[in-house]
Amino acid sequence: MKKLLAVAAVLASGFMAVPAAACPDWQYSGRSNLGTLGGQFLYTPRYWSVVAGGNVNLANCAAPGTGYVISQPDFEFTFNNDGGYNRLELSVQASCDTVLLVNDANGNWHFNDDTNGLQPQVNVFGAPSGVYDVWIGTYGSGNCQASLELETWY
Repeated sequence: MKKLLAVAAVLASGFMAVPAAACPDWQYSGRSNLGTLGGQFLYTPRYWSVVAGGNVNLANCAAPGTGYVISQPDFEFTFNNDGGYNRLELSVQASCDTVLLVNDANGNWHFNDDTNGLQPQVNVFGAPSGVYDVWIGTYGSGNCQASLELETWY
């Protein structure tokens, strides 16, 4: 839905908007498109690997948070809340201090750092169906191996 609204706004304005190269932008396609994931499918935790971090300092951006990410989302997926799963949980496991930035299907930003020790977690309650964009960053300017965990709760 949010991507359709963005396209409609660009067409209505008569010019092509170019996303800022220096900040996270949900208009970019995710580096990894996870496809459509249903609430029932995610009731069992699922994991995807990623290199956390990037060269974009969130302190210089309109997106919330502190840390370093890339402009393009690390992951993009379409969530299908196919059974009343009232909570979509996104969390990160890594060997370094990571941050998690999410743009949900309604265009709302969510940010977390250090929920579980040095690992972030975001819970979207009443998670709407639609496209989600996810950035896995680091608190400092380095990179490290990490994994994104997605899980729903009924």
